[in-house]
Amino acid sequence: MSAPQSPGAGDVLGGCRLERLVAQGGMGMVYEATHLALGRRVAVKVIAPQLAHDPEFRERFEREARLTARLHHPHVVDVYDAGEQDGVLYLVMRFVEGTDLRTLLHGGQRLDAERAVALTGQVAGALDAAHAAGLIHRDVTPSNILIGDGGDAALTDFGLVKHLETAGLTRTGAWFGTLAYVAPEALRDEGVDARADVYALGCLLHRMLTGETPYPRESDAAVIAAHLHDAPPRPSVVAGVPSAFDGVIARALAKEPQDRFGSAGALAVAARDALRATPDEAATGTAPTIRRTIVPAEAATRIAPPHKHPAGADAPARTGRGGGRLAVAAAALLLLGAGAGAALGAALQDDPAPAPKRVRTATRASNIPAPANLTPYETVGYRAQVPDGWELVADDMPRGTLHESRWRTGGTDPAELVIAYVEDSQATPEGAASRARAQHYRAPTFSELAFGPVGLAGGQGYRWIYGTAGDAHFNWYLNPCGIAVAVHGQTAARSALYWAPTFRTVAESIQTACE
Repeated sequence: MSAPQSPGAGDVLGGCRLERLVAQGGMGMVYEATHLALGRRVAVKVIAPQLAHDPEFRERFEREARLTARLHHPHVVDVYDAGEQDGVLYLVMRFVEGTDLRTLLHGGQRLDAERAVALTGQVAGALDAAHAAGLIHRDVTPSNILIGDGGDAALTDFGLVKHLETAGLTRTGAWFGTLAYVAPEALRDEGVDARADVYALGCLLHRMLTGETPYPRESDAAVIAAHLHDAPPRPSVVAGVPSAFDGVIARALAKEPQDRFGSAGALAVAARDALRATPDEAATGTAPTIRRTIVPAEAATRIAPPHKHPAGADAPARTGRGGGRLAVAAAALLLLGAGAGAALGAALQDDPAPAPKRVRTATRASNIPAPANLTPYETVGYRAQVPDGWELVADDMPRGTLHESRWRTGGTDPAELVIAYVEDSQATPEGAASRARAQHYRAPTFSELAFGPVGLAGGQGYRWIYGTAGDAHFNWYLNPCGIAVAVHGQTAARSALYWAPTFRTVAESIQTACE
């Protein structure tokens, strides 16, 4: 049976005529539409076809619709209806005429303190309503806050919400949200509750006041380390920001949840008090000043749930000559690096390679990158710089249509590196990454740190970083000229910051033989 075709402008879906495409991201596309029976304007979210026929995703979608429909608040985007038509899943929501907060803050723009505090109060009200209904949003970021023409905020995109009763207090790999706004406990693979939203709201307030995220750093690993270890910044180092906000940000961004404000509303009240504080009152702030390394705020890496891509990065996987071969290569690569479910096992049943041993040991977190000691390595398909001193356990081994090389290192921070390639392939890096990703996102402990295009080998590749069962996995896919290469690094989550720069450097060093 053929896959359902995505509707477009002019089509009628769920009793709504789709008028124009207004956004593309997350789970699919959002259209401005007309509800034919009521004659009112609505927004219709059309779920991506590759997700719609997945039974587990459909269950999550139905749960999301039911949970979000519980919320009735002036600063929450209402959900009116959800359903399926001709195999297409859709969600009908209130249409908000205006823009989003990310657009207002683009390029380092900031808001005056009064406006920032007003928006914080509106979002806080929406969050408190969600928390009272037993929901955690877990993606409180500028792109998920719509700003109507009247200037009011509306919180949207509850695709990451999680019911408090099933918040997975023992679940590992719970990295959700946007990296610039994610709470330390989520990065530590600990349980999250409503206080993770309070942390994100504090990050958002800092962004609005200063034009910067709280921890602008030069790499994803450095941002993670800052969330975990660096003292909260003083927003008052930016001219025009009252010093009374220093204490508000310090408490909102406390490393331990119990040290934060007890609710989003309490944070908003403190922000209003800071706005009215006299210089003498503001002088009680205690947050230390830290050195700031400035990078563009919009460079933040998006963390998403299994079904959610960064905005603009969710185009359907493309296929072409050799596309299936790279999909098998990518699947094999991930199987060898991380284990696999029944689907991958069946696809690779002729592969005699045993599953690797897990690479998790102690609980100490390594937050200083490993020294970049690399040595040249060359095969028929590519040249690369690989870690010096690691054990080469597979040297350009043929495995069906692909060739694989694999290295391991032990010690306090064990890790594994795999490079695989397929010759004479026209598969796109995005397509290969998407197909490999589709095999893993259903794992119970799967969570995603990054998924999107990056520059590799003088062209564009695709990066995918995810966690599962307490391990971190770093993947890059490239195909500049007909030789498709996939790079996979694996280590325990506690060692992710230690090995991340090494894995990235290896991926950036790849030069295919056809170049």
